[in-house]
Amino acid sequence: MEQIQNSFVFNHVATDKRILLTKNCRIMKLLTFVLLLATASVWAQPNYTNVAQLIKQGNTQTLATQWDTQVEITLNETDGFYDVAQASQLLTDFFAKNKPTDCTIAHSGAARDGSSYYCIGNLTAGGKKYRLYILFKSKGDKFVVQEMRFEPA
Repeated sequence: MEQIQNSFVFNHVATDKRILLTKNCRIMKLLTFVLLLATASVWAQPNYTNVAQLIKQGNTQTLATQWDTQVEITLNETDGFYDVAQASQLLTDFFAKNKPTDCTIAHSGAARDGSSYYCIGNLTAGGKKYRLYILFKSKGDKFVVQEMRFEPA
């Protein structure tokens, strides 16, 4: 009789351990999924630093590769939608008259749905200071610049 009770206790403890292990495995799988999802969302962001560096260099040719087919540019009193060639020429002319010496990103964020990101920064060009705002939108598997604002600070 005692052997049967011991067997029952052993089987009951073993069953409890299996249930506990199964629950732990489910929790670990869930945690792994959440971490992968969080990591993927961090990776899927625009490269703010690269864009700021291109602006600091006045490199409109490479900067243009980051733009959508149409980009809205606000530059001092000029505001409009431009195709890549027009936008590139506009900024090339601006940088020729106002040589950039510094460009930093002060703040960045995202829309709640993750379809767009923005950054706000500071540009020093031609001895003047500008507040910089850039809007990125998701397009396919990458983010493209849809809006750039250079406003006197």
